[in-house]
Amino acid sequence: MSRLGQHLGALVLLGTILLPAVAAAQSEAPAYKPLRYDEDYSYLSDPQKRTDFWDPIKYIPLGNNPNTYLSFGGELRERAEYYSAPAFGLGGGGNDGYLFHRLLLSADLHATEYFRIFVQLGDELEVGKDKPLSPTDVDRLDLQQGFADVRLPITSDFEPTLRAGRQEMSFGSQRLVSVREPPNVRRSFDGFRFFDTIGAARIDAFVTRPVELERGVFDDETNDDQAFWGVYSTVPVAPHLNLDLYYLGFDNERAHFGGVPGDEARHSLGARIFGAVDDWDWNFEGVGQFGSFGGQDISAWTIASDTGYTMANLPWQPRLGLKANIASGDQNPGDGTLGTFNPLFPKLGYFSEAALVAPSNFFDVQPSLTVAPLDNLTISLGWDVLWRETTGDAIYIEPFTPVAGTAGQGGRFIGDQISLDVDWQVDRHIEVQASFVHFIVGDAFRDAGGRNVDFAMFSTAYKF
Repeated sequence: MSRLGQHLGALVLLGTILLPAVAAAQSEAPAYKPLRYDEDYSYLSDPQKRTDFWDPIKYIPLGNNPNTYLSFGGELRERAEYYSAPAFGLGGGGNDGYLFHRLLLSADLHATEYFRIFVQLGDELEVGKDKPLSPTDVDRLDLQQGFADVRLPITSDFEPTLRAGRQEMSFGSQRLVSVREPPNVRRSFDGFRFFDTIGAARIDAFVTRPVELERGVFDDETNDDQAFWGVYSTVPVAPHLNLDLYYLGFDNERAHFGGVPGDEARHSLGARIFGAVDDWDWNFEGVGQFGSFGGQDISAWTIASDTGYTMANLPWQPRLGLKANIASGDQNPGDGTLGTFNPLFPKLGYFSEAALVAPSNFFDVQPSLTVAPLDNLTISLGWDVLWRETTGDAIYIEPFTPVAGTAGQGGRFIGDQISLDVDWQVDRHIEVQASFVHFIVGDAFRDAGGRNVDFAMFSTAYKF
């Protein structure tokens, strides 16, 4: 292990030792957010609210204006993973266990409420992996985010923000646009974003290119082969009911489908309706895709659902959940129309923390049970049954890679995936997660030489 890794391990131990003192010093401070730039520490201009261990660096005033300040933050995450058969054993080799390390450090400068600069550096390492590294495993030291915000006071009711630079983005249920949290290196985009909240509605418009990862120091670059743009809106339509409407455009000059390279120009129109009332919660989403790939037209789609019922009056407040999803595949490769749904930039780990199957050319049903023995502890058990939407197209595994020998061959049944997940929010700063997944391959995988997979994960993260 590198000297840097040894120092970071010592930092983890130190944080564990300091935990009781830090926890004792906390008040009802807000929780850290998945997108760290969404956090607002201007409330710490009131000295009476500075009760957390890290508050001296969370709000450093730079004048008399409470909205002019400097804030520092970060996250240290250590994640151990084990696979009995990585990629279902299709690439050969046996089990593989390894450790991921991720350190994120950020600085957030607010120069009044109208101008801001946010910078975040990332250092991601791995130890002990036998299989070839993926692009999301290692990035020695690089700019994770670096952007400037300008707030434009056009009218009293319309003060949009223009954001320019490298930035993370996440929309809705993260089915199509996600920061890619489970892997070691999170996803970023280079470009421009224009957003505002008008009344209760939120509107985002963006023009970006994905960041292409390299393993060295400060060598990540803009991916000039891909472009990503769109508009995403969220509007409350009734009490307990919200609606997302969005358009996403994607161009990939080096796309591959069916073993054929070409220029993919894909447009996605989607709607998501979600909410909760009494003990029920729901989340339904539908997307249609059109465009062109090479000389073919694109016609693809997906429908996703997540419905739950929480028995709040029972011990541990059990929630019974049911997910049912479907995404189109290409039924006939020779008909001039590409039917394969492209999930674009989804959260890896769409079906489980194991991140085995990609959400394309499939349909599944997943009942689940979630309990909360403590207010800050949840345990979830799920059983996911997956099939191919069409046997004319391949099975797709993460990250959107077709399994050789499955397109037009083999059965429809992909397999059963049993997952157990534990999430313990120890306090505001520390989160501990564990997951176990057992995937029993169906005939579609067995015919291609795939075998059952066991996956185990343990992760601890410290945020400040």
